[in-house]
Amino acid sequence: MPTSSVRSLLAFLSVAALALPAAAGLNISLKHGSAHEQDAKAQLDRLTATYDLRPWIHTGRIIIDEKTIPHSHPVLTLHARHYDDDGALVSTFIHEQMHWQLSRHRSQARQALREIRQRYPALPVGYPDGADSLAASQEHLLVIYLELDGVERVLGKAEHDRLLAYWSNDHYKKLYQIVARDREQIGAIVRKHRLLP
Repeated sequence: MPTSSVRSLLAFLSVAALALPAAAGLNISLKHGSAHEQDAKAQLDRLTATYDLRPWIHTGRIIIDEKTIPHSHPVLTLHARHYDDDGALVSTFIHEQMHWQLSRHRSQARQALREIRQRYPALPVGYPDGADSLAASQEHLLVIYLELDGVERVLGKAEHDRLLAYWSNDHYKKLYQIVARDREQIGAIVRKHRLLP
């Protein structure tokens, strides 16, 4: 029978373990094993140990491939581009995880996308302003909203604003600008269909 001090220590350790951000559960592999990919993996390990990203993690299987564009399916794949920008890597990680969030909540996502299609029947398509198709651009309005909401909740308002300005001049440029302009309206759709992590 443990003494009261041992029981107290065990209780403390249990509570402390629950309070720690969870990097556990991520299975990160490298496509080429290059130094840049190794650095990106170490960076992602550090960030998931530093910040509690659990609410935004919907798949634990991740590939780092320095020669590809990040994508969510069939396996969440990140590149090594943001080795010097922790915020951009967190933002990209959340972005790709939010595609999984929508695929895991298909019924709610379909209903939200129906509203997005009604509100935004025409959107930019093609790099650098939009996604590959109109349907993908419409889905990205939800994904970008969820990404930016996650960034603000994890990293704070200043980092949210910095990354919004960065992405608005990088890729999906017009989509990020639309989400910034219509944040309340898109957020209302996301909340109505219970898509927030």
